[in-house]
Amino acid sequence: MTTARKIVLAKRPDVRPVESDFELIESELPPLNDGEVLLEVEYLSIDAFIRTTLDGPDGVHGTMKVASAVPALGVGRVVESRSDDLIQGDAVFGPMGAQSHVIWPAQQLRKLDESSFPAKTYLGALGLTTGLTAYAGMIACGDVQAGDTVVVSAAGGAVGSVACQLAKIAGATVIGIAGGPDKCAFLKDIIGCDAAVDYKAGNVNEQLRAAAPDGINVFFDNVGGDVLDAALDNITQGARVVICGAISQYDDLENVTGPKLYLRIAERNATMHGFTVDRFTDQFPQWEQALSGWITDGRLSMPEHIIEGIENFPAALITLLSGGHMGKLLVKA
Repeated sequence: MTTARKIVLAKRPDVRPVESDFELIESELPPLNDGEVLLEVEYLSIDAFIRTTLDGPDGVHGTMKVASAVPALGVGRVVESRSDDLIQGDAVFGPMGAQSHVIWPAQQLRKLDESSFPAKTYLGALGLTTGLTAYAGMIACGDVQAGDTVVVSAAGGAVGSVACQLAKIAGATVIGIAGGPDKCAFLKDIIGCDAAVDYKAGNVNEQLRAAAPDGINVFFDNVGGDVLDAALDNITQGARVVICGAISQYDDLENVTGPKLYLRIAERNATMHGFTVDRFTDQFPQWEQALSGWITDGRLSMPEHIIEGIENFPAALITLLSGGHMGKLLVKA
């Protein structure tokens, strides 16, 4: 028998999650059925969508049950198999959940090729919720072009930092929005942004106007709220506004604050395009090939912030929601 250590939801958060909303438990896993594999979880992806699953029945990404393992995508390794598709030692990607071990039907997992990149790359630069999401928003929806001025909010996070690099690869001028001088330095020195706007320094609108005096052609938004309004006030004619997420709103989804300046879209013949990455499933192989090439030639990198131990999963989620990380936030289970 294998003992799994799990982080479960003890109670639904009042507003912003705190560590006491979660509990670490241990449970014995049952024997495998035909077609199943036992996995040892290696890395878990800490993503903003997890926050939306913790609330009541109207969560944007579904609602998890209290006392269940908190949902999380991850990579793991096959420890035992009763499937012809996977053998012991194979690396796989799938919905691991916040736990050290899990049993899944093999058909629900993706076997990973580790010949070029380590498995955790499929949570970062090649990840569904990171690299592929950034590609979908910046290239497929934002149609970024050489010469564009691009602004990315939450640019110091995983999706934002990849989105910035994809815009640079396309030949755009890139301005990242982040909180604090350290993150702004990270954007310019590590990610390669041409300029950075510190929302904690006040008046984002004026900072954007100074950084993009000719206006914004593409705005890739992960934040919503006042940051979205500031960007809308600075878009140019024919701009593309891409809504990837709205982390500023996730603590109170019953009272979402919409953009006050949405009429800028009409005034400036612009478009606002929301998306979910799963809409583009048929294009993932082509996108992965492009992303892999840019990783190999050094034009795309994914700085990582790794927190050790499944017991620290709640702290990692809180770190994400407070903006206390740079690059891809992972938990090493």
